[in-house]
Amino acid sequence: MAGKKHKGSHKAAFPIGMIIALLAAVGLVTIVVSAAKGIGAAVEKSKNYDEYNTLLTPVVLIDPDNFDDITKAQMSELLDISIWSLLRNSDITPDRYESGENGLVVPAEDVEEQFKKLFGTEITPVHATVEGYGYEFTYDEDAGVYNIPLTGIIPIYTPKVVDKTETSDTIVLTVACLAGEGWEQGDDGQMKEPVPDKYIKVTLREKDGNQYISAIQATTAPETATVGSTLPPETEAEPSETQTEEQTEESTSKTATADESNSTENTTET
Repeated sequence: MAGKKHKGSHKAAFPIGMIIALLAAVGLVTIVVSAAKGIGAAVEKSKNYDEYNTLLTPVVLIDPDNFDDITKAQMSELLDISIWSLLRNSDITPDRYESGENGLVVPAEDVEEQFKKLFGTEITPVHATVEGYGYEFTYDEDAGVYNIPLTGIIPIYTPKVVDKTETSDTIVLTVACLAGEGWEQGDDGQMKEPVPDKYIKVTLREKDGNQYISAIQATTAPETATVGSTLPPETEAEPSETQTEEQTEESTSKTATADESNSTENTTET
């Protein structure tokens, strides 16, 4: 299958328990993490980063190109994200969609509905075959369906929201992108997250009571205070023992010099 674009070498096996698969032998995989049912419902007044991580998983999974405005985003990538988001929906049961010789048969109208939940109605989806990294969602225009292959993938990135800022009508999330193949299992059996490859800002804009992805932009790691860069006022005001000794010696030396000078002046006058 053709790849959309090579975003790095991601050939290593993804850790057990974290692989994001489309289908299992018995039907559609039930994803442990709750599905994205639309940003408006999931993040309403929420301050829990875990919910944002869930919502952004199908977004950073494909590592989409940045865009300052949703109207400038690549349609194929928005469709790709919408299909992944739909497949991760916990409401989907193994018998919801039929399986054909080319995989799962998903109606285009379902993809369109998920598209609107994620990106709003400012743009209209233009259905077409989606070529991802190592997979392909084939669009059958005559039947109005997408054929989803029976396969699994290694996500390019997994998200970790590290900061959030809010205004009256937007939420801006700072997201660390963790390489999908970078997770490792520690000696204690726990998964250890990799160092972020990069950071992005995801802007959620509110409209009609819901929130939609309106921009994805590159950014830098959040600033952190440098440990030990400043000292408490009381510490700065107190001289060290060495400083005290040096100052005492200097003071004694200056006093002695002044005494000698005064003595010389007195002798001269006499």
